[in-house]
Amino acid sequence: MRESVPIDSGALSAEIVTTGAAIRSVHLPGISHSLVLGVRDLGYYHAGNDDYFGATIGRFANRIGVGHLEINGDAHRLVCNDPPNHLHGGPTGFSARAWAIEDRQEDSVTLAYVSQDNEEGYPGRVMVRATFAVSKDGELSIAYAATTDRPTVVNLTSHLYFNLDGGGDIRDHRLDVTADHYLPIDAGALPDGRIMPVAGTAFDFRQAKPLHDAPDPLDHNFCLARDTASEPRPAATLVSPRSGVRMRLATTEPGLQVYDGAKLDGTVLDLSGRPICSRAAVALEPQGWPDSPNRPDFPQAILRPGETYRHRSVYRFEVV
Repeated sequence: MRESVPIDSGALSAEIVTTGAAIRSVHLPGISHSLVLGVRDLGYYHAGNDDYFGATIGRFANRIGVGHLEINGDAHRLVCNDPPNHLHGGPTGFSARAWAIEDRQEDSVTLAYVSQDNEEGYPGRVMVRATFAVSKDGELSIAYAATTDRPTVVNLTSHLYFNLDGGGDIRDHRLDVTADHYLPIDAGALPDGRIMPVAGTAFDFRQAKPLHDAPDPLDHNFCLARDTASEPRPAATLVSPRSGVRMRLATTEPGLQVYDGAKLDGTVLDLSGRPICSRAAVALEPQGWPDSPNRPDFPQAILRPGETYRHRSVYRFEVV
């Protein structure tokens, strides 16, 4: 199996690592650095990619409280790899699995993975596909699809870390998020159950502001909507004043997790050979709301036999 696959539209190029269906780099012509963080050593991806650089996250992105999952009255115990909670599908979730190349074109690649019943504690056998494509409009699109043979939960995301100027710190990047509400968290970074307005708080990104004005810590879900959409809708814009590169994100998903990269610890090197240190990038993760299986008032992520889970996110890059 090939370790990585390049795709190129002429206006945008990317490299996809088959382990974890991870995006290792994204390049615009004329910009020397990757616009997302990737790890120099490919072996890091095969060893589990502990910081989830560019990885596809599943079966359930984000946290599920105390690993408790209940579907149709049946309780399931998930592996708790972020004690006391379950995080990003478990220690060997989709981000650590070998995906197969199903289709390959010059500007796109489709990868496939079969998640077996009881993998990391989840019920049901799930077949999932991830299609990555770049366009002549400078867009990177990610489309996920999944089916199951038993009722289960499916909530996928791409854990891209963005740094649009190639510097070592992203706190001068300006971010806006199309969200009127956010989810406060407890000491374990799990939503505490409240759905709070951003107005009058440091979580108000409805007007662009630099990340150095963001709350500390910043690892929160912003509530874009109450349900998924059939077509991507605007979610966020990120701009680097230094490079002039702008990224606009649209997604079908109801939530956007924003993580400031505070826990990145410099133990791995980026593609240029520089240690990836705290706040070297910001992660923007379109997904369902965290801990939704234990929060009936949150948008739900149940997938049943005969249904198809779909998620599409589009990232448009340009120099302004």
